[in-house]
Amino acid sequence: MLRSFYIAGTGMLVQREKMDVLTNNITNIDTTGYKKDSLISSTFEDMLIERVNDPYVISTTTIVGLQNTGTHVEEIVTQFEQGSLEATGRSCDVALRGDGFFVVSTGDGDRYTRDGSFSVDENGYLVNSDGYYVMGKSGRIYAGSDDFTIDEQGNIYVDDVLKETLIIVAPADLSGLRKQGNNLYYNYAAGQMLDTADTKVMQGYLESSNVDMAEELVEMMALTRAYELNQRVLKMVDESLEITVNQVGKV
Repeated sequence: MLRSFYIAGTGMLVQREKMDVLTNNITNIDTTGYKKDSLISSTFEDMLIERVNDPYVISTTTIVGLQNTGTHVEEIVTQFEQGSLEATGRSCDVALRGDGFFVVSTGDGDRYTRDGSFSVDENGYLVNSDGYYVMGKSGRIYAGSDDFTIDEQGNIYVDDVLKETLIIVAPADLSGLRKQGNNLYYNYAAGQMLDTADTKVMQGYLESSNVDMAEELVEMMALTRAYELNQRVLKMVDESLEITVNQVGKV
């Protein structure tokens, strides 16, 4: 009976974690370039139960069966599907069509992002919304002002003169990327970051998040029902234990 407590309890814990992930997705539905997360859960390994030293059986042990002790969070997976592109008309707004990422220089080293809502700082350098320098193949990108153009290959022109080329890279394995916060990723797997020529750079556009509000709300309602079901199971087990302790124990 106590095992039912553990199974229902771990189920509620996992559903709460899933709800946190869904809530974060919905919160970032309007965040430029945001990629939604999905929580993967699995059951704990089954334990084999045997009867030992049973005087009523010939063999010393008898297989009873498998016992499961509930579920747990396996991992949180980021879905990197392309978001829709929205026209803004701003020269500093840049979107990517494909699997690539922009590179920005932070105090912790190079980081990667799909958020192309850039601007030109007071020194004339191209920076992201947090003030980190956007990196080109020769280093920081000096644009001077927002009067520049970018072609689909990421080449930046000022007065029709090529000034710099955006670095657009992608990891050999997307599962090696981890979210750091502020729409930045770092390469957790420490694998090679590859130049990606098949990603197109779109000036004057921003990539929206790939969160589907309807899908998230449907899953949220399903989680709420599952959580309530586990609550009822816990209540039933608690009532059964109360009867066992307070009534059966008196017999």
